[in-house]
Amino acid sequence: MEVKKMKTWGTINRILLGLLMLVSGLLKLFVVGADGVSGMLSGIVLFSWAPFFWAWLLMLGEIISGAAILANYKLKYFAIIPIIVLVIATLFMGINLANLGQTSWSVVLLHLVAISNYVLLAQYGAKKEK
Repeated sequence: MEVKKMKTWGTINRILLGLLMLVSGLLKLFVVGADGVSGMLSGIVLFSWAPFFWAWLLMLGEIISGAAILANYKLKYFAIIPIIVLVIATLFMGINLANLGQTSWSVVLLHLVAISNYVLLAQYGAKKEK
């Protein structure tokens, strides 16, 4: 009985994590647009040399990884993309290393929770696929 509950909660967690990336990528694509995302990325030194390239890479990475996680496909690999995206977002948006501005600790904590869930998904979801 407990194993069945764990599988159910694991599936719910995987679906929510997939939607987290898929929805944010689709919002960037259809609402904010490539111009808005590249404007956001141009303020970060790491991405300022080619903001349109990084904007498209970010949007496609979020959409593809979100869809793959929802489909339970190659979680070991596709969960790495959200980890990278969220670590960079934590450093440059939450902690605000780009402008050495005010740290938003609630954003940092929420990103860390999501990162830890993606790490668990990559580890344990991949074992389930074998």
